[in-house]
Amino acid sequence: MLVVEPHPTLRTVLVQRLRQDGHLTAAVSRAVEALELCQDQSPDLLVSAEILDQSSALRLSEHLRCPVIVLTARTGAEPVVGLLDDGADDVLRKPFGLEELAARCRTLLKRGHTGLQERVTVGPLEVHLLLRQVTLREKPVELSPREFALLCALLMPPGLVRSRQELLRMAWPPFSGGPRSVDTQILTLRRKLEQAGLGEGGGITTVRQRGYRFSLDSLPGH
Repeated sequence: MLVVEPHPTLRTVLVQRLRQDGHLTAAVSRAVEALELCQDQSPDLLVSAEILDQSSALRLSEHLRCPVIVLTARTGAEPVVGLLDDGADDVLRKPFGLEELAARCRTLLKRGHTGLQERVTVGPLEVHLLLRQVTLREKPVELSPREFALLCALLMPPGLVRSRQELLRMAWPPFSGGPRSVDTQILTLRRKLEQAGLGEGGGITTVRQRGYRFSLDSLPGH
């Protein structure tokens, strides 16, 4: 899921609430950042402010080819009706309740037959998104909340190179952390996956001048 909201406080609150439901949620402030982040994979759902820099929520959803919930500050029924007629899948008028947003997200994902992905499996590694648990060959791997979010970001999808900035947007709250924070957390995540028995580097490889990638292809037995 992708949140595009220029206001930093609201963006942070939205991401935190959606991640509580187990959604892998990235957040950016501008449309151009959204397009850069989604070059290789479109989100299952876009939650976006109506008006964006040199763009709009509707135009962005057309580019990304995904359903969109538009967050509008306009009052009255006419703007909402207009947005729905123009292609919005749903519209929420600011201010709105976080639980209402969460419920509407669940409804749209079900309608699109996407649903909430409960787990991701790569070889012997299983990540349980709702339970926020990781198992390797059915044995638990203890990770911190940040390490869990980072692993999830690397697994969406496995094998895709993620830059440090992309990982920050996907695994950290807005305006927290930096490239060195990513490197530090990668080191601890690698160490824990290695100790759990996933092999050297824990399946995480560094791609020079690009970022990090998770893949089990180069490990023995895979």
